[in-house]
Amino acid sequence: MNDISNDDHFKDVVKIKKGSVLFHEGENSTYLYVIAKGKIQLIKEDDNGVHPLAVIGEKNFIGELSMFSDEKRYASAIALEETEVYMIKKSDIRKVLKECPEWVTNIMVTLTDRLRDVDELMREHRVVPSDMEDQFNLNSSQQKEMKEALKEYRSRRGI
Repeated sequence: MNDISNDDHFKDVVKIKKGSVLFHEGENSTYLYVIAKGKIQLIKEDDNGVHPLAVIGEKNFIGELSMFSDEKRYASAIALEETEVYMIKKSDIRKVLKECPEWVTNIMVTLTDRLRDVDELMREHRVVPSDMEDQFNLNSSQQKEMKEALKEYRSRRGI
């Protein structure tokens, strides 16, 4: 990945404190996030607790599944440590895509739809890469902290 900090569209870095919620499952999606520093845990929450989906680190991005559609956020995102992200507006991405042939946009929409389906299938069958198993097993303290962070975020946002 190129160093996006040199790109004119990525001047501002947003700092996120450890344990803070970046976005919540079911919210409208307005940004794609590129992680400049730190780690983000993607999770799903239900009556049985918090279920980790992935840990995303530096030079990776999150929020792509809803960039090409108007679907709500698929999961919630919580900072595992002090994290810095670049925020890219969905509207800016769509402006760039208008300059591309329609078939390029159609491919991107299809790929994100397929990725969402695979993510859901993997979660349902609890498929986890062996080298990442420790990231997918939250202890009771971590479960409690994430539930509290999500509850506080929902309260603050009126969700």
